[in-house]
Amino acid sequence: MTSRQRVLAALEHREPDLVPLDLGGTLATILTREANSGLRRFLGLPEEQPLVAEMMCNTVRPSEDLLAHYRSDVRPVYLSDPTTGKVEIESLGSFRDAYGVLWKKASYYFDAVERPLREGTLEELSRAPWEEVGAETAAGMGELARKLHETTEHCLVADIPCIGPFEGGCTLRGYEHFLLDLYQNRKFAEALLERITETALRKWDLLLGEVGPYVQVAAQGDDIGMQQSTYISPEMYRRFIKPLHKKIFDLIHSRTRAKVFLHTCGSVYAILPDLLEIGLDVLNPVQSSAAHMDLGRLKMEFGRDLCFWGGGIDIQQQLPFLDPQEIKLEIQKTLRIMAPGGGYVFAFTHNVQPDVPPEKVDGALRAFLELRQGR
Repeated sequence: MTSRQRVLAALEHREPDLVPLDLGGTLATILTREANSGLRRFLGLPEEQPLVAEMMCNTVRPSEDLLAHYRSDVRPVYLSDPTTGKVEIESLGSFRDAYGVLWKKASYYFDAVERPLREGTLEELSRAPWEEVGAETAAGMGELARKLHETTEHCLVADIPCIGPFEGGCTLRGYEHFLLDLYQNRKFAEALLERITETALRKWDLLLGEVGPYVQVAAQGDDIGMQQSTYISPEMYRRFIKPLHKKIFDLIHSRTRAKVFLHTCGSVYAILPDLLEIGLDVLNPVQSSAAHMDLGRLKMEFGRDLCFWGGGIDIQQQLPFLDPQEIKLEIQKTLRIMAPGGGYVFAFTHNVQPDVPPEKVDGALRAFLELRQGR
């Protein structure tokens, strides 16, 4: 099988020749700057100035030589982030994004220190800074995607082009304020959610108008899970967020045959039936360290309908702390549970962090490549 055929088989719940690997295919399966440069040095690859993926998370887009080395089956197609441009993270102390959030450098990352929506009023929302989304947003993306589709055999992912409604509300208003707004300031909360969703729909419409025929996966992000539960109750999710996710998923399904992928960290077991009901095809990640996210349980209950992308090794509790043999055993156990019948793509549970030694990353990826041959 080619890489594209391999991933498509997994997405269609058919067992591929080999379990597919995603390294660098999405904003949630890439490397931080330090992890990328450390791994390149470890492998003897040339030094480079990588393309910034997300400023806040200190992530970069791995170059083709690194992806080819580990035989990653996935490649991203993505919009340029208007915030990042070609700015250098190392020389930047703070920056304001397209929505007016002020981000300040804190060690490896940027933290939000000033939110634009302080009052929580409709009038404030009407005059708030907002990302401009015009026809030029996706200009030229179609030709790029077509060339990748015709000249490579990789699975192509239309990578996360916009912030999700729930995460966007928390970012623009602040988590505490926005969560209270859902109870005490509902008119404002609903207006904010609708405006975020309108922008998401506009970006997806433009992007898929260009790349829809060429991609196999369309990735949206919206972090709604914590370690023990969702941020809000399932009932609150169904009232406020589920209808908006449905709008986004419906638009994606209407513009492309690509599978809908949602990145949401943490414990989201309680709302998986809701996500399936509104058209979700792929869940990323499978954070088994979170409550109720046991791999075997998820595979048994949802494996016929939902594809699991990621969850091979947990970046919180396993990759930084386990020794190479323990990591290999965890990968072996994961493949034994998740691979049968397809519906699984291997990836770390999130972006590889700066404090993980490159030999650990390399060892985990080599262990997976070895194990997928003879599982």
